[in-house]
Amino acid sequence: MSSARAGRVGVAIVSGLWFAVGLSGMSGCGRNKTAESACASLRDAVLEADGIAVFDALLQNTQWSVSTVQKLHREMGDSIHHSYPAQEQAAVLARLYAADAESGRELFLQLYAERYAADFRERVSEQMPVRTVGPKEATCGPESGRPFRLALGQDGKWGLSELDREWEDAKLRAYHDLETVKKNVDLYRRVGTGK
Repeated sequence: MSSARAGRVGVAIVSGLWFAVGLSGMSGCGRNKTAESACASLRDAVLEADGIAVFDALLQNTQWSVSTVQKLHREMGDSIHHSYPAQEQAAVLARLYAADAESGRELFLQLYAERYAADFRERVSEQMPVRTVGPKEATCGPESGRPFRLALGQDGKWGLSELDREWEDAKLRAYHDLETVKKNVDLYRRVGTGK
């Protein structure tokens, strides 16, 4: 085989591999593009007691809020460890429930069993009808029970929306708490330097 032909074959193989990788990456892109597929994803995740899959079924905005809380708690924890007096650290760190998680996904997994699993399991069934409530809102589950609330996110995917307010509030509290920690760090530094 000539070197030119071998080069073309090599390029074709590499191009084919990139095409296959692109297709496999795109196969997940269609997930939760409809309220029905989001409802099915949520049902399966709850039935399998899979907190990570439940996180993946959340509205994107909720996922971002959970991840932001984790990052802010981690940042506060680091500041407290480095700047607060030793005798004050334990009490303040005890309030940072997200500081030890590595990501928002891990934080949600840590909280899932305690906060959500029992309620979600009670509300899920094999048959989960979807009803449109508005152009970007739907319910998922039997009307006789407490159906889950779904919404269409800015990313074009449907997700569980009913935890959005809870995590938006937690995110805002974390931002306020971070400001307090920063002020305290500054105060401790000034006291420590005698200024």
